[in-house]
Amino acid sequence: MFKKNKKTACYECGPLPQSHVLKYIDSILERTFPHTSNKLSFVIENTFERTLFFFGLLKKMPYSHLPEISFRSSVFIEEGVKSGFSFWTIFGPRGPIGRFQMKKGGKTYSFEGLPRAEFLNTKESNVIDDKSKIKQILIHNELPTTQGKCFSLFGFKKAVAYGCKLGFPLVVKPRSGSISRHVFLNIQNKDELIRALKKTFSYEPWIIIEKFLSHMKTYRATVVDFSRIAVVERVPAHIIGDGIHTIQELIDIKNTDSKRGFPKQKNTTLYKIVINETTHSLLKKSGYSFDYVPETGNIVFLQEKVILDLGADLFEVTDKAHQDNFRLFEKTSRLFGARLIGIDFLAEDISKSWKEQHSAVVELNSLPYIDMHHFPTSGIPVHVGRYICDLVEKYY
Repeated sequence: MFKKNKKTACYECGPLPQSHVLKYIDSILERTFPHTSNKLSFVIENTFERTLFFFGLLKKMPYSHLPEISFRSSVFIEEGVKSGFSFWTIFGPRGPIGRFQMKKGGKTYSFEGLPRAEFLNTKESNVIDDKSKIKQILIHNELPTTQGKCFSLFGFKKAVAYGCKLGFPLVVKPRSGSISRHVFLNIQNKDELIRALKKTFSYEPWIIIEKFLSHMKTYRATVVDFSRIAVVERVPAHIIGDGIHTIQELIDIKNTDSKRGFPKQKNTTLYKIVINETTHSLLKKSGYSFDYVPETGNIVFLQEKVILDLGADLFEVTDKAHQDNFRLFEKTSRLFGARLIGIDFLAEDISKSWKEQHSAVVELNSLPYIDMHHFPTSGIPVHVGRYICDLVEKYY
């Protein structure tokens, strides 16, 4: 008899794996069927929801801070309660489904994750999660982004040829998706490119090859109603030497922080540092071991990607951002017609104008994690949830 193989999680999906089959189906459906208008989609979703309530397939209960609820929703709801809103959590047969109802002034509204006034969005907002179309629109409007191109699974050889012509180092990533699933950074040669393409195509039938920008810091700007902006710097998991403790001891010390949760835990923003294959590889390249005592101020990176569930840090830098960068974020949000949007931005220094340094808008997020501004590792918290309450008061 054949021995049944033990099912293992996909390493390239990170700590929150996603079904590759379902991802393929979802991607094909997105490319096959055109998007309906935002207003029509809003009406359809609410009509469908009311139908499910009518047949008893959905139910609602007064909101309570359940561990199954995404923290971005919780922080908004808690701000909303302070502003006089009432909230209900919507449940399906297996628990909360990520949808809620809110009420104020005698009117009740439903929303998924966060209220985003989708019924006011322009047609461009339909492509926010399509990284290829985003790149095309940014280039057309002469906004900073990375040079790159999209390829399908059937264009594998063309993708390899393009990557070699574009020049290393490179990035390979899925056309859609989040949490850095199957994203490969700093690809240095053709062999690495081919391996990255194979692994990314195993996740989605469309991928993007683009230039990798070295020595850049990663920022997330959250823009509410085009002009209310918060900016956080996102840094991969790391420790800072103190000349006394070993790398392992510094990891243990950092992981004792009560604000840090475990991977897959939803009611937290920061997470404990996870030691995995990437950690061992990075230490080996640096010539370090876990017993090594780094000098005071020496930064030792333990991950390559900025993934919160692996222990990344968040530094709130809204008060340091240059006004030109604020104007760039506002222009980008208006360009895509979204009244709530997350903008992933690469730059050498957020305190300098994007016009005076290498910089790029690399991705957009239609449902940003606003909790990272409320609970950063350090810096003055920005209560973006309050901005969204004002958005609701203004448009709903």
